[in-house]
Amino acid sequence: MTDLILHHYDMSPYAEKVRLMFGLKGLAWRSVQIPIVMPKPDLIELTGGYRRTPTLQIGADIYCDTKICARALEVRYPDPTLFPAGDDAATWGLCRQAETSFMMVVTVMMGSGGVFDEAFMEDRKKMAPGVDFSRAGLIVPAKLSQLRANLDLFERQLRDGRRFVQGDAPGIADLAGYHPIMMLGVTPAGKKLIDALEHVPAWMARVAAIGHGSRSELDAAEAVAIARDAEPASIAQPGDASGDDADRIELGENVIVMPEEVGSGAVAGELVINDVHEIAVRRHTERAGELVVHFPREEYLVVRAG
Repeated sequence: MTDLILHHYDMSPYAEKVRLMFGLKGLAWRSVQIPIVMPKPDLIELTGGYRRTPTLQIGADIYCDTKICARALEVRYPDPTLFPAGDDAATWGLCRQAETSFMMVVTVMMGSGGVFDEAFMEDRKKMAPGVDFSRAGLIVPAKLSQLRANLDLFERQLRDGRRFVQGDAPGIADLAGYHPIMMLGVTPAGKKLIDALEHVPAWMARVAAIGHGSRSELDAAEAVAIARDAEPASIAQPGDASGDDADRIELGENVIVMPEEVGSGAVAGELVINDVHEIAVRRHTERAGELVVHFPREEYLVVRAG
């Protein structure tokens, strides 16, 4: 099977979520370190414009957003599962609630100062030009109160002695809950919130112990060459499972996929998957050849090009 290649940087919390997926499934993978700030020429060569971290590459298929990364890994490597409770709907609901903590933590870190360097701050200001980061410190106490409420939900979930959020086996809900809390612990105020709890710290240790699988390093240019020499995985043709009548856009049309999160970067291409949970476009570049770039339906929009 084609190598799993993760384009990431080590301090990325969302990349930690995927690294833990590799660990949970016991997978070997290749690590491509990308710049924390723009420009990211090799990554953009593969994605077509999407700039966020991480991105999963499997040959000439590029997966943008951790939700679609999880689905891709679950299809290819179903055992052990990311959904041990057997209730996908409830699990995704837990993930979504857990990750509301992420931007709260970012606000606390920016408002506390001394965590991010000037280059990082300038890059994020370009991603969100309407946000006044200089005023983040004013709402740090309010964000800490919101985070305490989110932490309490995890504390109560674990109070019955279960080892993980949905029972005795770890799953995607644990990984989604862990990475924002891990980041929160970097700040003194956040660490104080975590340490005051009885069950969450031990749960965090269990999640961290899952590890990252077997990692080896890969140069970004090599990853682009791997994409060029590969072919995208086969895709259902029109009339099969793909196609979504809701937006009235046909497979084969030229479209733009736009993340709803400001500053993430839009991607143009030929629409090849447009189903209930997944969007994908085919695109071609001189360096990387033919690629298919995949997105989750949630938080992404598809519009006709032009």
